[in-house]
Amino acid sequence: MIKKVNSKKDLYKFIYYIKDLYKSDDLYVYPIFNSLKKELKKEVLQDNTYTAILAYKDNKIAGRIMYTIDDSKKQGKKVCYYSFFDCINSLDVVQELFEYVEEDMKGKGIDYLEGTFAPYDPDTRRGVLVSGFDTSPVIFTSYNYDYYGSLLEEIGFTKAIDTVLLNADVTAKSKKRLGTISRYFERSNDVRVDALNFKDLDRDMDDVFTILQLATNEIVYQDAPTMDMVENAARQMKFFINPNLIRIARENKTNKPVGFCLVLPDYNQVFKKTKGRLRLLKILIEKKRITKARGMMQYIVPQYQNTGLIGHMFKVIFEELEKIGIYEFEAGTMMEDNPKPINAFKKFGGEIIKVYRIYGKDLKL
Repeated sequence: MIKKVNSKKDLYKFIYYIKDLYKSDDLYVYPIFNSLKKELKKEVLQDNTYTAILAYKDNKIAGRIMYTIDDSKKQGKKVCYYSFFDCINSLDVVQELFEYVEEDMKGKGIDYLEGTFAPYDPDTRRGVLVSGFDTSPVIFTSYNYDYYGSLLEEIGFTKAIDTVLLNADVTAKSKKRLGTISRYFERSNDVRVDALNFKDLDRDMDDVFTILQLATNEIVYQDAPTMDMVENAARQMKFFINPNLIRIARENKTNKPVGFCLVLPDYNQVFKKTKGRLRLLKILIEKKRITKARGMMQYIVPQYQNTGLIGHMFKVIFEELEKIGIYEFEAGTMMEDNPKPINAFKKFGGEIIKVYRIYGKDLKL
């Protein structure tokens, strides 16, 4: 049985379902439930931007999914994006969930589904994990049981594109490679690498937006974020930000912004211990013990791509990571059809450790 989420009571069931589904999985990291309730209350119940549904089996929740309609740069049309897909290992449950979504989309003239992918937040929680089930997810990445991909393929979904996550730990070897890249870059370029400045945040946000617009114009799969997206992401991530790990590269002579890197400490290490509760004292204590960071975004304008700028920027960032006791680093998730940043991280020791798959399905209207 499918039930559409129309009330706070249903929404809370939708959100907390994962506590039952993943109660025996030691790797799963619960989100901060209070924050998620505020986010989804707005998206599902107030703005009606997303539709959320629950699948019941034997009078118990057995699956969930949330979906929306948005423009696709690659498809050149409006498509249905789905997210928050979780379920028991049951083909019947998955079929029932997606039959509801598909019928809804056919009624709206939409002939393509794709996910998991949040178009309003394109660099987080995207893709179904299909490889790399042996470690906990880092902050703002997804995690799921290994049967999810098989179930989707059973009901007609196929690979649309993979995204990959690389590690590039802060070691003597990686720092040496970064130093070599940085020296090579500095021979031919006069660029400084500034930390995020909270006292001039409007200017920094404008520069980040400029970089994203220029750096994503060649990427087919996703549009550059709008200014609203940039500001929304900044608000969502404010709690997790260390300004010394967010860097904007600018030409010294012109002050022109040419590169942007966003790195966050892996607060999932903290949330794993708070089990989804916002316990401020516990968070303040545990955040000092974080040993890993995630490279959320790394964008270079076309003029400076393949010049070594990304390595130059990460040399500065790795020095900051070492100062605060962080020696593990994961970079991603990166689209497989955008090899430039992937190859850049491989040059200083990065290896692909996780693969996330975005699944698509054509509908017959």
